Amino acid sequence: MKYNNPFTQPGHWYRGNTHSHSSASDGTRSVSECIEGYKQQGYDFLVLTDHHIVSDVSRYSNDSFLAISGSEIHPDNPYGGTPFHIVAINLHQKIEAKNMHPNEVMAEVAEQGGISVLAHPYWSGHTLVDLLPLHGYFALEVFTATCDKIGRAISESHWDELLDRDVSVFGIASDDSHGLSDLYHGWIVVKCSELSNKSIMHSLVQGFFYSSQGPEIVDFRIQDSNCPGSEKGDINSRRIIAKFSPSVSVVFKSTPQKGKHIRAKGDQFLTDAFFDIMGDEKYVRLEITAPDGKKAWSQPIIF
Repeated sequence: MKYNNPFTQPGHWYRGNTHSHSSASDGTRSVSECIEGYKQQGYDFLVLTDHHIVSDVSRYSNDSFLAISGSEIHPDNPYGGTPFHIVAINLHQKIEAKNMHPNEVMAEVAEQGGISVLAHPYWSGHTLVDLLPLHGYFALEVFTATCDKIGRAISESHWDELLDRDVSVFGIASDDSHGLSDLYHGWIVVKCSELSNKSIMHSLVQGFFYSSQGPEIVDFRIQDSNCPGSEKGDINSRRIIAKFSPSVSVVFKSTPQKGKHIRAKGDQFLTDAFFDIMGDEKYVRLEITAPDGKKAWSQPIIF
């Protein structure tokens, strides 16, 4: 089993956005305005990822806010689809992606001490033909706020299709902010020991975070115990338990034809749920939906 449980880790929760643009590329706000805006909204960190540009944002970091340099890179797609959009977190030098294979781009990101995210695959129109040959990324964007302008903000099916095919990948919610309409709609909440570049990067790679548009996940873990009233009866079994802020829908997403969907009844809300493990699931991840329709996503438990 592969699952690093962030809810049992020591440390603090830090809220951040990993995909943002300033007027240095195609955003409407300056670098300082971008950072100040996220600070005023209660964010703890921001990754600035202008297109093909790496800005030095170190002077904006202090004890209460962390600014991380990055970039959005667009290598051509050798598999027939549209170009890839790779978000590089903790990048320090510009990468000239022309004539580079996307895997070479992500390898160079890693050489600089950075990590790569596949941005908005649904918006990009990517399929498994495009995605399966790739390696070197640690996450994909399950929600990208700016893509809601054309109704392609959520890439849940792309995430599941990769997990179905044994590709271990995390899910990130982000703004991909350019103007004022795509701000503060999607973020990650990271558990780590301190608000530092090293600590945030370590927790991201380990999966010590969840993604959200607003709802909170309080717990998501495997519990080995006797489970009276479980779907298989009073037996000694493994159960995944989840706790979260009031929700109207809870989904344990899993292998095709597996999983569980629970809906609140009447005017009641759900704040906890469970899933009994049958033994043939490849993975299980959690999606919750709040009364206002906003969602949150856990990282997957991979078997």
